[in-house]
Amino acid sequence: MTRHLFVVNPKARGASALAEECASVCARLGLEYAVRASGRAGEIIGIVSEEAERGGDARAYILGGDGSLNEAVRGAAGHGGIALSQIPCGTGNDFIRCFGGKDLFLDLEGLINGREILLDLIGVAIDGGPPRHAVNICSVGVDADVAAGVERTKWARRWGSKMPYNLSLAAAVLRGVKRPYTVTVDGRRQEGLFTIITCCNGQVYGGGFKACPDADPCDGRLECLLVKGVSRLTLMRIVGDYAAGKYKEMTKYIRHTPGKAMTVEAAKPFFVNYDGETVAARRAEFALSPHKLRFIVPKTAVTPSVR
Repeated sequence: MTRHLFVVNPKARGASALAEECASVCARLGLEYAVRASGRAGEIIGIVSEEAERGGDARAYILGGDGSLNEAVRGAAGHGGIALSQIPCGTGNDFIRCFGGKDLFLDLEGLINGREILLDLIGVAIDGGPPRHAVNICSVGVDADVAAGVERTKWARRWGSKMPYNLSLAAAVLRGVKRPYTVTVDGRRQEGLFTIITCCNGQVYGGGFKACPDADPCDGRLECLLVKGVSRLTLMRIVGDYAAGKYKEMTKYIRHTPGKAMTVEAAKPFFVNYDGETVAARRAEFALSPHKLRFIVPKTAVTPSVR
């Protein structure tokens, strides 16, 4: 019998109430299930890995946001015996927009009885270290700087939930929105000033930015978008179109380079964003991982067509 594990991020809004509903659905359906809460950052990695190592067939549903899902992905990578899904309780819930969005994944019985698809993963190696894993979008540049800054400005939440983001955005823009990088995609090397560099397996990140609405997390390739270095004024003018997924109409500023691997290097340290997590690096390597992820989607979910 398949085991169903519900992993709760207790800091996520509404997660505890949803966990009770999940338990009620499983009991009514006569399923084997368990509920576990994560108490600190990074703990979901171990919970999912531990469940996978028990053997047999297991499904883990992550009650949280994109950061919680990323921890689960890192715990599941390399363990074919466990499938993952998300019951969205975060602020962005960006990855599942590939499959129709939040409401479908809140149909708990539909999700628990859902079908499985195989997703690609991105291996992310920082400064030559062992790869960690991402499933959605990785980036370098001003957007990664903003994501890193939000962690340092959480104290400003007392003035509103958006205040940390606004402060971090202002600081990033003041520091400058273009830097020199060397970018290599499938062996093709480019040097110059860039504002944003993204490696897309999924379509949406940053709480709604549709970086690459054509990305397909099942098709065995990554969509790399290189936004050339622009001025602050130009960035303010084009960011709306970038967020709306109009990269094909922005060839003056954005180069779209599909591939299987991308490396970004710079003389000075820079921030790397992977599924909303951030880390500093001088060299970041992004590549299709040999591992696939079993991912549960509701039966009525929209799935990207495989090229």
